[in-house]
Amino acid sequence: FYAQGVTGGDKKKSGGDAKAISMEEVTKHNKKDDCWVILHGQVYDVTDFLEDHPGGAKAIMLYAGKDASKEFDMLHKPEIIDKYAAEYHVGPLAQSAKL
Repeated sequence: FYAQGVTGGDKKKSGGDAKAISMEEVTKHNKKDDCWVILHGQVYDVTDFLEDHPGGAKAIMLYAGKDASKEFDMLHKPEIIDKYAAEYHVGPLAQSAKL
């Protein structure tokens, strides 16, 4: 699977060695053409998924650059992340950034 690099560069393989991402970095990615969200301490670049989201792009954009875990859990089963989100995984949220 591939995810956009933290520096906004080329696509890279996401894996266990992914660098931790600061909350400051996540908050920069809050636009429709550059949208990251946090789900359970993991950061996802969902830019390419916005238009395919069954609930519409607006539902995700409300949490662009933010932690969407609570709202996500109210509407989705946990296995959705494992089944569909791996290709959008950027890396873990830095421990110091966790809320």
